[in-house]
Amino acid sequence: MRQARIVITALTLLVTSLSLPGCATARGGSQLAEAAPSTAKKKPEEAAVGRLDDPGYLFGTRPLAPSKSVRVKALAYTGCSPKAKNKRATRGAWGDVLTRDGKAVAVSPDLLDMGLDRGDLITIEGLGQFKVLDIMHGRHDKTIDIFYGDDACGAVQWGKRTLTITWQ
Repeated sequence: MRQARIVITALTLLVTSLSLPGCATARGGSQLAEAAPSTAKKKPEEAAVGRLDDPGYLFGTRPLAPSKSVRVKALAYTGCSPKAKNKRATRGAWGDVLTRDGKAVAVSPDLLDMGLDRGDLITIEGLGQFKVLDIMHGRHDKTIDIFYGDDACGAVQWGKRTLTITWQ
């Protein structure tokens, strides 16, 4: 009796899946042929946004957004304070814990207006990739601060440089 129920359930599922509208196997793949011309008729604005039924959007075959680059002043900062009595983890403006190995940077507010956001990866000329985890004071323009952990000597040696940063 149990085996009969399993067979009947399997047959019911098979018949249901073949008779559902939109099933590619039920129509012999003709739905896929019908879908191709409809994607060509899309407006360019819709194609640029991408949709879940667009394989190019889902599988990343579309070109990435053009990267943005800007020339900035690069400073260095540390998480240690000579007046601090307790040793808590250094945190950025958004509350992210900053670690020496984390390769974190703080950016000036005008760079946020240019399209950078919390957690974005930026590439710093000659240094590699860093993550935006902190914000600088509003008095700074086109400036980044590279986090040096507790290495005050390294931060002083870095000084102030002019570099190019890029991001997506």
